[in-house]
Amino acid sequence: MIRRRFFRRILLAVVLVFVAAVASVFIGYRRMIQDPAALLEQVKNDADMHLNRIQQTAMKNGIQEWRLDASSATLLEKEKTMLLTNPEVEFFMKDGDTLYLTARQGKIFTDSNRLSVQGEVAAKTNLYRFYTESLDYDPVTRQLRAETPVTISSESFSLTANRMALEIETNITRFEGEVKGTISENLAL
Repeated sequence: MIRRRFFRRILLAVVLVFVAAVASVFIGYRRMIQDPAALLEQVKNDADMHLNRIQQTAMKNGIQEWRLDASSATLLEKEKTMLLTNPEVEFFMKDGDTLYLTARQGKIFTDSNRLSVQGEVAAKTNLYRFYTESLDYDPVTRQLRAETPVTISSESFSLTANRMALEIETNITRFEGEVKGTISENLAL
């Protein structure tokens, strides 16, 4: 009887320690994700290079596709990525318009020039502006894709959707999933 009670107490103590460890890892992970500066500080130990105030331009066949400014960047050569803090990206569109994009953090995949940004993503052109939490850019298709809910608006319309894909070359945007919107009667088609 005493052994059984002792065994139960030991088992209960082990379970409580395990639950506390899992909770502490979870809370630490969430805190690190919500604070990009802390995440970059953690990564600096494994970084091959850390730069303050960077600027990068992507060109294809002599044509400028986008220009990026960030308050800091951390290069991780083994992962072929560059982590960015406060990226500001300017995408040059074929029709001469420019799409300006800002976010809290981002990542460039150095082997492909793919770009991914997260945290309060905002973008605007001369015609509209949109907001989402994360956005990916594919340089092969020249497409911006948001897999998180997005809100887009202009003087003539307002729209929300679960996902969005914007073709930079054609300035055609597709919305998917629970698309809702309001269109002004003054919208010229």
